[in-house]
Amino acid sequence: MSLPLLTGRITLSEALDEEDNVLEKLSYPEKRLDFCSYLHTHTDEIKAIVSHHLGVPKDACQVPWVDEWLHGSFNICIPIYINAAKRVMIRFPLPYKIGESTHPGNAEEKLRCEVATYAWMRSHGHSVPIPRLWGFGLPSGLSVRNTPVPPRRDDLC
Repeated sequence: MSLPLLTGRITLSEALDEEDNVLEKLSYPEKRLDFCSYLHTHTDEIKAIVSHHLGVPKDACQVPWVDEWLHGSFNICIPIYINAAKRVMIRFPLPYKIGESTHPGNAEEKLRCEVATYAWMRSHGHSVPIPRLWGFGLPSGLSVRNTPVPPRRDDLC
C-alpha cells in the first residue's frame, strides 16, 4: 500500500527511511488542491490584479483552467492570456510549503527577497535571462506597478 505525495507515492518502508517529516508531506496534495480551489474561486481578483499591473482592461485578461497552471516546489504560477494571445504569469507562494501558518510573515519575506533579487539582477546588467517583473503585491496589501524596486523597510535592515 502507498500514499500520495506531490511527486508520486510513498510506502511505509520508504517513509521510515526518509529523514524529512513524511506526515507533513502527506498533507501537501490536499493542501495544494485546497489552495488551487481558493485561487480558482478568486479569478476575478486575479484578473483585476493583472489588469492593474499591466494597465489593460480587466475584460482583456483570461485565466485558464487549473490544468494549465504550473506548480513548482514553493510557488504556483498561473498563466494569464491578454486578449487571448499574449501570456504573462502571476505567481503565488504556496503557503503550506513556506511555513506561513506556523511562521506568519514568511510569505511576505519570500516575496520581498525575490523582488529584491530581480531588482539587483536587472540593475547590475547580468546576462542571466529572467522574466520581466511587471509589479508585485504583498500580503500586507502593498502593491507596486511597473517597477522592480521594492520599498525599503527599516525594520528589516
